[in-house]
Amino acid sequence: MEIQRKINNKRGSFFIMKDGRQVAELDFNVESNILDAYHTGVRPDFEGQGIAGMLFDKMVEYARKKGYKVNPSCPYILAKFRRDPESYKDLWSS
Repeated sequence: MEIQRKINNKRGSFFIMKDGRQVAELDFNVESNILDAYHTGVRPDFEGQGIAGMLFDKMVEYARKKGYKVNPSCPYILAKFRRDPESYKDLWSS
């Protein structure tokens, strides 16, 4: 599955399309070098396939490339950061 990215002004999304419909997304805002990851969603028929984790990894890669700190306001993103804080200490804007 190919992860795509769209950004319009300060709002952005990593998302996956399948058969012409969006099946997963990780939505964020960027302001003052802070990426606020506020929503992650996967359609029910695609759950359990590691898709949210793939979106998370892409967001982490993007934030590091751009030099952003991450505000994990999405419960899923926050849980991933809390599970392994050492791996994300360079990103976590707590």
